[in-house]
Amino acid sequence: MAFELVVEMKTSVKSLRPRWQEEINSHGFSVEILPSFDPDTWQGGFLPFKLVAIPDKYLFELSKMVQISGFEVSFASESAHFRSAMGRPLAELILQCYGAACLAVITNGIYHDLQTGESFEGELAITRADWEIMAYQPYIDQNARVQHEFSRWADYA
Repeated sequence: MAFELVVEMKTSVKSLRPRWQEEINSHGFSVEILPSFDPDTWQGGFLPFKLVAIPDKYLFELSKMVQISGFEVSFASESAHFRSAMGRPLAELILQCYGAACLAVITNGIYHDLQTGESFEGELAITRADWEIMAYQPYIDQNARVQHEFSRWADYA
């Protein structure tokens, strides 16, 4: 079973990668999106993020380390589709939720939670991302605590 989110993008954003990264980082994260990422040429699949720091409230006993993480994402003309598999590391879920919510914010879009059928706009998307992560807390097991140390971008591109 997968966890899926869709962002309906109402406006386009020039230089999406730096703007998206900036929005995620404005919520207490320190991330770097794959430097070569361009949504216009992205063919879908796992989008790697260098995850330097996450807000302490999401650590759930994880080690503070610079790691590689990310989520599956594909882009259409007016939407982005986010997916992660069951049994994913916690960092992937956190980035998926905030990645989708922050994309909704910067595109004046709508964050659609396909599991519940609910939709959220603007800052409510951020609130929902936080809720999704906190709701996952009782299900965190050793598999969810897996972390992969970041080495260098050349290893992931």
